[in-house]
Amino acid sequence: MNRFFVLLSILVMKVSGQTVDTVSLTSVENLQETLVYDRQTGLANKTPYNVQSLSLRGIEQKSHPSGVMGQLRDVPGVYGAEMGQGIVKPFIRGLGFSRVVTIFQGNRLENHQWGADHGLGVNDLGLANAKIIKGPASILYGSGAIGGVLLLEDDERHLYRKQWSGNAGFSLNTVSAGYRPYLSVGRAFDNGFFVGIDAAVEQHADYLDGSGRAIGNSRFSSETFRLHTGYRSKNFQAKLSYTYLNQNLGIIEDDEMEESLATTRFDRQMQLPFQHVQDHLLSYNQSTKLTKKVDWHLHLSHHLNDRREIEDAFDEIDLGLVQNHTFYNNRFRFQASKSFAHTVGWMGSYVDMRNMKDAEEILIPDARTWENGLYYLGSWQANNDWTLEYGARYDNRMVRADATADHIVDYGYILPGAPSDGRINTSFEGWTGSLGATKSIFDNQQIKMNLSSGFRAPDLAELYSNGPHPGTNRFEIGNAQFDREQNYQFDVVYQFEHKSFSAMISPFVNLVDNYIYFAWDGTVRPEGNLQEWVFEQEDAYLYGGEFQLNYELSKSFAISASGSIIRGYFRASNDPLTFIPPDNYNLRLTYDPWEKTSTFVGVRYVDDHNRPGTGEFNTDGYTLLNAGVSHTFSIGKNALNLGVSVFNLLNETYVDHMSILRAFDIPSPGRNVMINARFVF
Repeated sequence: MNRFFVLLSILVMKVSGQTVDTVSLTSVENLQETLVYDRQTGLANKTPYNVQSLSLRGIEQKSHPSGVMGQLRDVPGVYGAEMGQGIVKPFIRGLGFSRVVTIFQGNRLENHQWGADHGLGVNDLGLANAKIIKGPASILYGSGAIGGVLLLEDDERHLYRKQWSGNAGFSLNTVSAGYRPYLSVGRAFDNGFFVGIDAAVEQHADYLDGSGRAIGNSRFSSETFRLHTGYRSKNFQAKLSYTYLNQNLGIIEDDEMEESLATTRFDRQMQLPFQHVQDHLLSYNQSTKLTKKVDWHLHLSHHLNDRREIEDAFDEIDLGLVQNHTFYNNRFRFQASKSFAHTVGWMGSYVDMRNMKDAEEILIPDARTWENGLYYLGSWQANNDWTLEYGARYDNRMVRADATADHIVDYGYILPGAPSDGRINTSFEGWTGSLGATKSIFDNQQIKMNLSSGFRAPDLAELYSNGPHPGTNRFEIGNAQFDREQNYQFDVVYQFEHKSFSAMISPFVNLVDNYIYFAWDGTVRPEGNLQEWVFEQEDAYLYGGEFQLNYELSKSFAISASGSIIRGYFRASNDPLTFIPPDNYNLRLTYDPWEKTSTFVGVRYVDDHNRPGTGEFNTDGYTLLNAGVSHTFSIGKNALNLGVSVFNLLNETYVDHMSILRAFDIPSPGRNVMINARFVF
């Protein structure tokens, strides 16, 4: 199987083509279209970056229990590291955690990155699309975007409708006895003002693995509310958005397979231990066409993240952190001529992280982070065949750790190095750059080449951890002397389109200086019997690539195949990196037998992983079969969408190599029948 797909990858290098929507399997856009600027991403459609777009509107995967990542795993090069269903973190080309930036509501999320057992903090409510930028994108998005960017775009259809419209639906998931009612409604008024409202409630019991065993305390619940309002005219749009997300997430314990916390099948009551997380995000996005040649985009946001890990008693907080994050992005784009365009911007953020006074344990100190960056991105288009894009960015980041608060001193937390005043100031600064070209060949081929660099300042856990981590058996130790990570990636995207066939292949090489990793040093502390895990730093490299084929045999029948191969090693020792996804391939058939009826069958093959990193072991591969059918009924001017999808149809029992719970042999979810009903009005 593995050799077959390697040979197929080589074949695709001969005939390659345009990225497609892996859910809807829509045809690719014309390779010769004129340059179009995206106000949300800051990129153009012919940018040499490897950018892939995925629709989040499909009924078949609406309200997936693994959230947005439940859909994005269909995109080659993208993977999810799971801790149950409610906590899934994105990986792009083998880099994840703090190395992937998530943009939600225009805001750069900082709430999920510093811990492997902390979720993304968003779901698909009110979202229309996800754009995935593969590789360093620090020029536009700052520190952390060395692996890539996950850009989540709001559904803004209500901006263009002069009457109340929207959709209301209900989802069921059998694997976790989960349900989710949701509502989205909005309209635009004649005076230019608009309003939109989204709301959802989600409840899940413990999920079942392929053998029918309930994985105890994998239950989770959430309540989400979103409000959008603003004004839109021909040359101006201002949007004020607010999102509230309340989550309760069960923590699956290390000894689950020996001593389960599972109760009754439909028990959704939270039990110890669990995480309680609340998010409040207020953002303002403004796009203004100042002149025929000048566009201005402004973003301002404030995000409050309240995170509590509760282990021993419901009225006690074991680990409690409150984060306030203020973020801005100010960008001007000048269309100097038909061929030349320039983008200049400055971006910055202020993050205030505090330990709750009544928290029982302290893992990281109080800290404040200031970051500011100035960037330039230019493009040159010649004769509609060549597009050259180039840019540079300078950033300065300062982190101030403070362990002098009374409750931190009383706990006995000491900063690494034990400074006498209980404070450490750490700063990071430097340049990043990007140079790439897009070349159109004939009318149906295109090649993109891009050399870009990115950087990531160490997160608070990597710098200042010095204590037990609740919910794990680890005592974690950071290093305040770390340098910032710096990477350099070269990638190529070759695309081909001919009538009903399209294909794409994208190899890459990525060098990462000062790569930070986490490893057990072999020590077990007598107090609490905790393993001592230490953050280390060493140069690394990754390489690999993705391919995707799409063939429409007729208007009603289409087939697609995609795959991803990634390798990662330390440069000095050539030892494998941890958390490198296994080789994985997807095959998908869609058939529309009647008007407004669609069916699909998908196969996901994940190969054995025989390159374990530090503390890892070999992991067996697996094959998942998925299938579904959906139909749309017309009810006057309205529509009713009904869909039934079955994931892991053969009820495979497997442990994914990227699972946070892999070390404890805790299986992933078994067969899941997902039923969706949505009324569109």
